[in-house]
Amino acid sequence: MDRFIKKSLQEQEILIKDLINLIIVFKKWIVIVAVTVFSLGLVYLLTSSEEFTTSSKLLMEQSGGLNSKALGGLASITGLGNLGIGNQNTEALPPDLIPELVLESDFLEKLLYEKVYLKEASDSVSLVEFVNEYEKYNFYYHLVRLPGKVKSMFLPNTNVETEKNDTSISHEDEAILAFDARERKTIAQLRKRIEVEKEDRLLLIKTKMPEPLASAQLNEILSRFLKEYLTKIILDKDLKNFEFIEERTKEAKKRVEQTQKKLANFRDGNRGINSQLLKTEEDRLLADFNLEFSVYNSLAQQMEQSRIKVQNATPLMTVFQKPQLPTNPSEPKFLLLGIVFLVLGGILGILFFFGLLILRMLTIHFSHV
Repeated sequence: MDRFIKKSLQEQEILIKDLINLIIVFKKWIVIVAVTVFSLGLVYLLTSSEEFTTSSKLLMEQSGGLNSKALGGLASITGLGNLGIGNQNTEALPPDLIPELVLESDFLEKLLYEKVYLKEASDSVSLVEFVNEYEKYNFYYHLVRLPGKVKSMFLPNTNVETEKNDTSISHEDEAILAFDARERKTIAQLRKRIEVEKEDRLLLIKTKMPEPLASAQLNEILSRFLKEYLTKIILDKDLKNFEFIEERTKEAKKRVEQTQKKLANFRDGNRGINSQLLKTEEDRLLADFNLEFSVYNSLAQQMEQSRIKVQNATPLMTVFQKPQLPTNPSEPKFLLLGIVFLVLGGILGILFFFGLLILRMLTIHFSHV
């Protein structure tokens, strides 16, 4: 190498032929680097557990049933036109946000204690138990976390105290999300095991687990919770409004029945008596009844309007493709990753050679200055 460098410095040029000959001379070191990188990659592949991927599809249907024109016609027929039923627009969640929403802690929190069946446990276990007790990791995962484990052996109380603080926060303020160490780890792993993509009006849901049945079960759980969660988000305001009006309608109905009963009792008790004072009292009771009935009738119309609005705003999501039990593992991809590690090793071997060449060239150059 030194002879090649001195010759190149003297002639102020590098001959490709000489460079190729030098590479051939150093091919042993290039091969050693390439084999080393490939061996490290092989360790990763051999210590990684098998993963099975399940896919399913949800079809996001357009709001069917009553469209705006139909609602307008119904409003004019039932006398609800003055309430603006035909002009209501329901705000829907933008479908493009759904893949991001699924990975949010607020949503994943609902999956933490859902159970999937594991052969290894011979029972159904929660996702928190799976991640913290049954999930297997490759060699490098344990190697990277070895210093932290050694440190925790000497400081065992730190994590316990942190978990206690997290739990107290979650109980004190429900508006703030707080998780213990096991739950945080589970949420982080779920983000790696769940993938949702939007394809036009289809939601493609992929889940990954080390066992086929667990993968399919997680996919079904995710699809079900996603439909419920989206429905809750979209209808939350409308449902609260409907429940409020429904409660007021029930109260108004009770008042109508009470005033109607008072009026009937008054008429039965004073039948055949001709008195202007009694006539005035009867008119007052009748006016109270008419007022309460008018309020009840108006609330009943608003409740019907709110019910139709909720039904029209409900996101229609149907299962387009059910989760299917996978038969072959999707990971690790031995052939693909083997080629990648081999090529990467060759590239790093060549870079190692050129790095060594440049370093030696600079050393010789500055030694003669």
